[in-house]
Amino acid sequence: MKTVGLAKIVFFSAVITLFSGCGIKEYSEYIKKEKAPFTADLPNAYGDIAVKRSTSAEVLDRIKRDDIELISQSESVVACWGEKKKDSQFWLTAVAFDEESFTAWRKYFLTVDERARHLFSPGQKMLFQTEQVMGADVLGEPYSNANEKQIAIIEAILENVRNDITAVSADSRVLSVGDMMLNQTIERIIYILKKSPALAARLGEYEGLFFDHMTLGPSRVKLNLYGDTVTMKIKSGRVKKTFGD
Repeated sequence: MKTVGLAKIVFFSAVITLFSGCGIKEYSEYIKKEKAPFTADLPNAYGDIAVKRSTSAEVLDRIKRDDIELISQSESVVACWGEKKKDSQFWLTAVAFDEESFTAWRKYFLTVDERARHLFSPGQKMLFQTEQVMGADVLGEPYSNANEKQIAIIEAILENVRNDITAVSADSRVLSVGDMMLNQTIERIIYILKKSPALAARLGEYEGLFFDHMTLGPSRVKLNLYGDTVTMKIKSGRVKKTFGD
């Protein structure tokens, strides 16, 4: 009986903690089954679209994953975006094309859940992934060490984000807010690395580099270079140690 009583106390304490600061009307949002897509999900389109290979026609055919998503385009960028949970969760998939071959040259996926407190949710607040082809103007520079090169690559990623996402950001609140959050997040990472350059060595490790996001809390970032192609992944929220998976 004592064990049952203790279990009840623990359960109701957890419920009170979960709902603290929430209005009664919001309770159902935290206990009812959440509909897909989830913040931890990477859309199939991100894997289907291959940099240096996928054409603009292939990208347009594959980028949209759901009827609730909308598409925005500029001369060199196509983006697909959507939102749910009363606009507190949003996501975008974007692809930028090479000006000469007009094949996919950079691809992005960002999803943010500003209210990730859900009874059955892992509590992930943000997932960002990108794969980009880097030019000789970045990779061919004579850097003094590997850490300096890593920081320069992230600065180039930030510049590409500013050029690519900003090209379509005026089309919607989702794209505009996503653009702002990416700038804020990557700028934060660059600030941390320039303050302590030795930390850049952790970017290629399985668990990546831990950092504290100014608004989303505990976060990790991972960076890998394969020839002239770089991949970057960032997660915020309840980030597990199996981040590298």
